[in-house]
Amino acid sequence: MNRAIILGSGAAPGVPTISDGWGNCNPHNPKNRRTRAGVYVEINNIKVLIDTSADIRNQLLDNDIHTIDAVLYTHAHADHIMGIDDLRALTYHHNQGLNIYGAKPHIEEIRNRFDYVFTDIPAKEATQRPQLISNVIEYGQQFYVGNLKIMPLEFAGHPVPTTGYSLDDGRLVLVPDYKIIPPLTLEYLQKIDVNVLIMPLTNLETSRYHAGKEDNLMYIQKIRPQRVFWTHMSPKCDYDNVMRISPANTAPAYDGLEIEL
Repeated sequence: MNRAIILGSGAAPGVPTISDGWGNCNPHNPKNRRTRAGVYVEINNIKVLIDTSADIRNQLLDNDIHTIDAVLYTHAHADHIMGIDDLRALTYHHNQGLNIYGAKPHIEEIRNRFDYVFTDIPAKEATQRPQLISNVIEYGQQFYVGNLKIMPLEFAGHPVPTTGYSLDDGRLVLVPDYKIIPPLTLEYLQKIDVNVLIMPLTNLETSRYHAGKEDNLMYIQKIRPQRVFWTHMSPKCDYDNVMRISPANTAPAYDGLEIEL
C-alpha cells in the first residue's frame, strides 16, 4: 500500500502549548491535540521519514512504525530535528547505518550538533554499532532511495532556506516552512501532476516568516494539486474552523491521519 501518515501536525510549540494552552483550539476535539510536524511516507515498499521532531519516538510507536529506509530533512530548526537521537534505535538491531538527506547547511548543522550519531565519528563506548550516514543533496537534482525517485526543492522566506520534496514525480509533495515559492520550484511543481500536496498553515494570517491561508491558496491555484492537507498548525488554527474555510479537496491534517497515495 502506498500511503503517508501525518505523524505530527503541529508547529514548534505543539498544541496545547506549555504556556498558553489551547489558544483558539477546541480542547474537546482530539484532532486539535498536535505534536510537532513530521510525515512518514511509504511508496513501492520504500519507507522514509520527513523530519524528526522531539516527539518522533512516540509518533513511531503510536503508528506501529519500526523500520525506515531513509530520513529527509527540511531544515535544521529544533522542532524538525531534535528527535534525531531516537533514529539510532532503528539501526541498533540491523548492524547498518541509516541514510539521512538534506541541503548542505542543514546537514552541516545537524552534524555539528549531533556528531556522535554519525558512522564516521569514532564510536562512543555506549554505542558500538553503525548509526547515521549523512548525504548532501542539491536543489533540482533528483536522487533515489531504493527505487523511489525524490526531487529536493528550494523554498524561501523562512529565517533559513528550507527544503521541500517531491516523491515519485508528484505522488506526494511536501512543502516545508516557507513564505515564498521561488520561480524554479514553482515552475517544476506546475509541470508535474501533484497528487497530494502537504502545506504548512502555521497561522491563518501571513506572518513575518510563514505564508498564511491566502498565500497558500494563491500557490494552490498555480500548482493545481488533486488534494491538499494543511499541517504545521499553531494554536491559532482550530481544526473545525480551518475545515470550514478550506475549499474543496483541501483539509486540515491531524496527528495519525493516513493518506492513501
